[in-house]
Amino acid sequence: MPRLRISILGLIAALFAVGCLYPPVTQPPPDEKQEVVIPLPYDLAWDAVNAVVTENSFHVQAQDMTNGIIEAAGPRFTLHDADCGKVRSVAGSYTAEPELDSSSVYNFLVRPRGTEATLVEVRATFNSSVKVPLHPATDVDCVSHGIQESNLLREVLVEAKKTHRPEFAKPGNTPPQAAPVTAQSSARPRRPPTSIDKTSAQREAPTSLHGFSLGGNVNLPAPPPQ
Repeated sequence: MPRLRISILGLIAALFAVGCLYPPVTQPPPDEKQEVVIPLPYDLAWDAVNAVVTENSFHVQAQDMTNGIIEAAGPRFTLHDADCGKVRSVAGSYTAEPELDSSSVYNFLVRPRGTEATLVEVRATFNSSVKVPLHPATDVDCVSHGIQESNLLREVLVEAKKTHRPEFAKPGNTPPQAAPVTAQSSARPRRPPTSIDKTSAQREAPTSLHGFSLGGNVNLPAPPPQ
């Protein structure tokens, strides 16, 4: 019995020794995958970066325009995004999987480069708890593969092409005014003359004046000889 108890304890100790976590071996991404220079002045570049943060539905945790810093929390990441190390167990070694409580944080750094250009950097931090057999879960700072940073910088470049200052119309270029609408005459339309009107007009109008005919083809007698 004592020997059996010793062997069981030895087996348990061996299992604990086998179950361990190896840290990530992936190297951090180079600077060219984490920064880009865009042809925009600082204020417009700041607007472009904020537009990318909004389009990705990131949660802004800190923002400082004076120092050009935006800290935004992203969604859960996967093995495609970062390396969380390897786990060794009795069954062998396997890649550590990020858990459901994994987190990603993106730090955007915006720095002016002269008056018409700006440097934009993206630094990602990935963290997850990793389960090791016969051990409590361990928090691990996973190493980024640089994929998400490159994707975000491409989005910043696309947004930079659409970002412009608002254009205002010059004071002299006023739009032509529409022609005023002519009011319609309120006079009543004339009715055609009747026979009664013609008879009244003949009575009132003179028939002749100094030998000239008035009122149509009326022949007047010639004056008597002197």
